[in-house]
Amino acid sequence: MAVIGLGVVGRRMIEQVALHRGWRIASAYDADPAVRAAIQKDHPSCPVVDSVAAAIHHPSAHLVYVAVPPLFHQELVVQAIAAGRAVLCEKPLGIDVAQSQQLAQAMNDSGLPQAVNFVFSSSAAVDRLAQGLQAPDFGLRSIEIRLHFKEWPRDWQRGAAWLTQADQGGFVREVLSHFIYLLMRLRGPLRLCSAQVVSPTPGAAEVSAQALLDSAGIPVSVSGVVGGSGPDVVEARFVGASQAYVLSDWYHLTHHDAQHPQGQKVQGLPEVPRVATYQRQLDQLLSLLKAQPHSLASFDTALAVQVLVEALLAQRRISDF
Repeated sequence: MAVIGLGVVGRRMIEQVALHRGWRIASAYDADPAVRAAIQKDHPSCPVVDSVAAAIHHPSAHLVYVAVPPLFHQELVVQAIAAGRAVLCEKPLGIDVAQSQQLAQAMNDSGLPQAVNFVFSSSAAVDRLAQGLQAPDFGLRSIEIRLHFKEWPRDWQRGAAWLTQADQGGFVREVLSHFIYLLMRLRGPLRLCSAQVVSPTPGAAEVSAQALLDSAGIPVSVSGVVGGSGPDVVEARFVGASQAYVLSDWYHLTHHDAQHPQGQKVQGLPEVPRVATYQRQLDQLLSLLKAQPHSLASFDTALAVQVLVEALLAQRRISDF
């Protein structure tokens, strides 16, 4: 794997590849020399190179992982396609829907293996959730997505200034998009019924987002806000006729019913879920390269997520409350 972009997500990938028996890092690159030096110091065996071209064209690179801010996704994916490399891209595909449509078409036309990195595509908790929702006695009535961040960007993202900007950052693109993908995976297309998004100043990322979606006749309420105090909340609640499932903190699934109104942990899930999810993602990437069945999101799927997210963000207004 060639890793381009050595911020938090790029670093995580390097660490996870080191634990996986089927992958290794062929090359790693970041536009910031200080970041490259830090990676070389922290991971001495990581083959850091000094240009995008050297990373993409490394003879051992079978797949290019594009882990840079969205503004640069298109140009790097196009370069990877030209080099005949498979692509794993972070979401969203870009910051302009029309350009992303062209990019998805170019990726499809290339015939190369492709995937977009949505955490819920390789989650054991999501697999169990899907099974639970399909049970004849569940009777899905509504879906509620709740996001709360005491600050944005989060503490571990402070170095990523682009996350504070309305053109490519914000928690709707960064976090809510994962849940939009999740609902599309579980239930098919979504329809945006209404939305209200608030930014404090022009050009700033949102601090509040409220929306109502329709999922094949099931109402989906979205509530997201920045401010107040912790702990942060990242949660999706699936409400049935007499029970519910709650997917929280990305990897944890609880089941609620009359006997357990406070919920009980769904058994049989990984004890270290983040690592297990990354390792399953890498397993799925191997299947992708071998033309075997996999659960990864395609560029077309990511485009559908982006179209809905950008429609929601189009309802943005400026207010300092």
